[in-house]
Amino acid sequence: MGDSTHIIELIDQVLNETQDRPPVQEKILDLRDALFQAQQSAQQYGLKIKTLEEAIEKLKSPAHRIGTILGQAEAGLVRLVSGGTEYQAAVVPELLENEGLEIGDQVALNEGFVVIARLLFPTQGPLAKISGKLAGGQWLVQAATGNTETIVLARTGLDETDLKEGVEIFLDANQRVILGKLPQRESRTLIEDDYEQVEWSHVGGQEKVKDEVRKVLEYPLLHQEILDKMEYQVPKGFLFYGPPGCGKTLIGKAILTEVIRKLSEKEESKLEGRFIYVKGPEILNMWLGESERKIREIFKKARDYKEKGQIPFIFIDEAESILGTRQAWRGSNISNTVVPMFCAEMDGIQSLRDTVVILATNRPDLIDPAVIRPGRVDRKIKVSRPNREECKAILRVYLKEELPREHEGFDAMAEPFLDSLFKRSSDQEVLVLTLRSGGNRKMYWNDFISGAVLEGIMKRAKEKAIERAITGETLSLTVDDLLVSLETEFKEGSLLPAESNMEDWLQLLDVDAKHVVRVRRPDEADKATENTLRRSII
Repeated sequence: MGDSTHIIELIDQVLNETQDRPPVQEKILDLRDALFQAQQSAQQYGLKIKTLEEAIEKLKSPAHRIGTILGQAEAGLVRLVSGGTEYQAAVVPELLENEGLEIGDQVALNEGFVVIARLLFPTQGPLAKISGKLAGGQWLVQAATGNTETIVLARTGLDETDLKEGVEIFLDANQRVILGKLPQRESRTLIEDDYEQVEWSHVGGQEKVKDEVRKVLEYPLLHQEILDKMEYQVPKGFLFYGPPGCGKTLIGKAILTEVIRKLSEKEESKLEGRFIYVKGPEILNMWLGESERKIREIFKKARDYKEKGQIPFIFIDEAESILGTRQAWRGSNISNTVVPMFCAEMDGIQSLRDTVVILATNRPDLIDPAVIRPGRVDRKIKVSRPNREECKAILRVYLKEELPREHEGFDAMAEPFLDSLFKRSSDQEVLVLTLRSGGNRKMYWNDFISGAVLEGIMKRAKEKAIERAITGETLSLTVDDLLVSLETEFKEGSLLPAESNMEDWLQLLDVDAKHVVRVRRPDEADKATENTLRRSII
């Protein structure tokens, strides 16, 4: 009797029986409209009540534990781990019938440790590194937070072809199952690995260095059979040392180009090279283990290139910043771990055909002895400041024949410039060294010259020629442009040493600081005295 449909039918019946009584019908119609509105409100309140009841039920229900499936157990149970403890647990029948459970699946457990639901696959977890694969299909991994190794499983369906020693992976929360391979990290190390061809003609001077590098690098790569007969042990690494701006990086790129070209001709195949250029200070990081990770990343990159058939050259500039003597780092423990990591990676290189490692430094005395011992970076090659002939060879690189210039002949342009550069007059004095033996030694402009300085002088000279051409004059590089730029570069280019780092400059000038009592700049009195003596002699 209380059914809403039955009530509507009764109202319709009363309306039919009271057709001759309009006032009564009007009241009955109002009653029916009110009944419809009450029904709609009741439905809305019913939905709200249902929603609230569901929310209350969720609030009253306990949290579910999360576990990782390790495999099947006896009597229809599954083996799982939750909170670091293993269990044999039952599974609700619906889950086994519909989906099934595999190794590595994440599941929800009720209070009785019964598997009640399969959860979404996680995309994060503790990090570890592959140490090796065991005969039974299990993996040996080393956690990122320690040196202990653990035996783990790989989840079902995981592509194991990319799982090699040293590969970073992430585990489940219990660290028992490999869930996936860690995506490629965004490297924060400044690593330039583009192969830029640099011919020997681009390297002015340094003929002695070129010959020594060619012998050391080309012979093992191009004449391996001869070296094998002589049982000759090939060095695996090289140290380029010398003043800044003298072409250490350029020589490294040039020898790579030469080796690639000659190997391609010998093997009649097109080979590719990779010049992995690393700035030493960029490797340093305050966080524990980050500097070591970057060292491993550099050598791993070289190994990856080698697997692709490419020839990698690792060139670490300013090597003393990361491979300095460990005794000199008393205020920090960074080098205490970076140097052993670098040595371990060097020990893993079998020959030059694997990877060529070149270190460059301005201060070889600061390199840790463990790095430059025999069997590692044991070949030391000095890249000195250029003499007059080598400066002339460098100028040939910049003063090309097609360059608009005052004189067509190269010597007519270069010789006046070189005469001014290598003139040892009072105007070009830079330092006066008082030696412990009682004598004095004067340092001039040419004692501080380098390929980079010559490049800067040429840029200044070309700027002057360009400025004249913009004002309407003929575009031509003159000898006067070179001479003025030479003087400007030394007097305004901040090339000369500051008072605070005189000892460093003495090291770069091949002067033993122990033999120097005092370092001073020539004053006006010294210059006046020299000029007076010169005029009296004349």
